[in-house]
Amino acid sequence: MPRPFFTFPGSLPIVVGSVGDSVALSEATPASLAEQCDLLEIRLDLLHAEFLEKGNTLWRHLQAFPLLFTARCHAEGSPYDLDLSTRISLLRAALPDACMIDIEIISAPSMKGLISEITIQEIPWIASYHNFSGLPSMRELMAHASFACKAGAAAFKTAALLHTPDELAALARFQMSAKMIPLSTMGMGELAPVSRLLCAQAGSVLNYGFVGENTTAPGQWSAKRLRECMQSLKPIS
Repeated sequence: MPRPFFTFPGSLPIVVGSVGDSVALSEATPASLAEQCDLLEIRLDLLHAEFLEKGNTLWRHLQAFPLLFTARCHAEGSPYDLDLSTRISLLRAALPDACMIDIEIISAPSMKGLISEITIQEIPWIASYHNFSGLPSMRELMAHASFACKAGAAAFKTAALLHTPDELAALARFQMSAKMIPLSTMGMGELAPVSRLLCAQAGSVLNYGFVGENTTAPGQWSAKRLRECMQSLKPIS
């Protein structure tokens, strides 16, 4: 089955439903997902054991729905310490079904071959960066966004632990000030829920919530609730 048509970035913020639970993945249907999100992120690092056993039959029933594949490394938040070659193999195996791929900035230089394959197949990819200790400086965030742009990414995604309301405001300012590439921004920690709404209102192109019963990152809303809340927001000019 060919990939479903999916335009990125579109004119409206996208809600991404993230799943790393094989039960939730098996119970999902294209119709149920359409009520919650615009794009489904399948966390291959969280599902690697099941994938080794079942391959893409894990998501074959969802091929009519746009799928984003991520194989997160341990340093960027995965509970599993999968080596580079394993993560490349997981992502490569998912390419026939992918509408989008997530690659961490720290892994991008080592994944040049995979990025070339993605580019040839005209699959947009996200350059992502996570910081679990705090919000980087504006200068550092701008440097990461610039790297993502020069590397050919369709968007730069960043998630950082927020400690104070001032950091929340700084993240929103970054979202509104960096214009070289589409941005997806969100906070983690106690301020995570409000950050996901504020950043969406400030123009974040990809806004993540969880599908099923389990979150895939600290402070996530459910995708359905996030979408409902976002629908009441007006963009910040």
